[in-house]
Amino acid sequence: MNPPQVLTREEDYGAADMHIHSTASDGMADVTDILEFVAQTGDLNVIAITDHDEIQGGYQAREIAAKRNYPFEVVVGVEINTVGGHLLALFVEDLIPGGLSVADTVSAIHAQGGLCILPHPMSMLSESLNHSDIAKIIRSNEPDLYFDGIETENATIVGSISNRRAKKINRMYNLAEIGGSDAHFLISIGSARTLFPGRTASELRKSILEGTTKALRTNHVSYFDIGLLQIIKQQRKSGGFFVRGMLKNFSRRLSK
Repeated sequence: MNPPQVLTREEDYGAADMHIHSTASDGMADVTDILEFVAQTGDLNVIAITDHDEIQGGYQAREIAAKRNYPFEVVVGVEINTVGGHLLALFVEDLIPGGLSVADTVSAIHAQGGLCILPHPMSMLSESLNHSDIAKIIRSNEPDLYFDGIETENATIVGSISNRRAKKINRMYNLAEIGGSDAHFLISIGSARTLFPGRTASELRKSILEGTTKALRTNHVSYFDIGLLQIIKQQRKSGGFFVRGMLKNFSRRLSK
């Protein structure tokens, strides 16, 4: 087996945004608008629609992208709400139900050949896995219990807390670095991304498995750029994402 290719220039890498939400869950843009935005921007090679406990947006995006021959590939994914917090499942075909334990969710992702990514870990502003739950999976001897990557660059306000912590613990665990916009608005797509050797979805998958990805924050999209009305609408749609996440995290701490 040949060793992973070592690339030294950013131009040698493809770019992927593997954490995008559509109107299929609590995103504010539908799949068609997302695809058109990515095509017009022209600097992403792979994207994933990762709606909350919903996979239909990913199916739809992949089908439309293939029919219209867009110059990028779509990976089907989902952001799963486990009892311990969110997990990203990438390269999956079947919906994994929310509400399972962290271990059962990780096993279910790998059972269908998917990749399991830690999004915005240890953020108190969202339903995120804490370090204890992360360590349990990493230290497990079960063959299907492991993480394939960790989001070390998340472009949301949630990421302002999680990114530093994710980078710190990843110095211990050496998981593949993932950058994701966690976009709920069109303007945010691509604001954080995963760089990888190659241009295709299969090369991205290979790079994650080999640990040769790089997480990159490209630009800062402020809430002034998005607009207060859009933010209020999105929070209503998500059922008060920030408040719900903080309350659940606080409840978990009290129960320990």
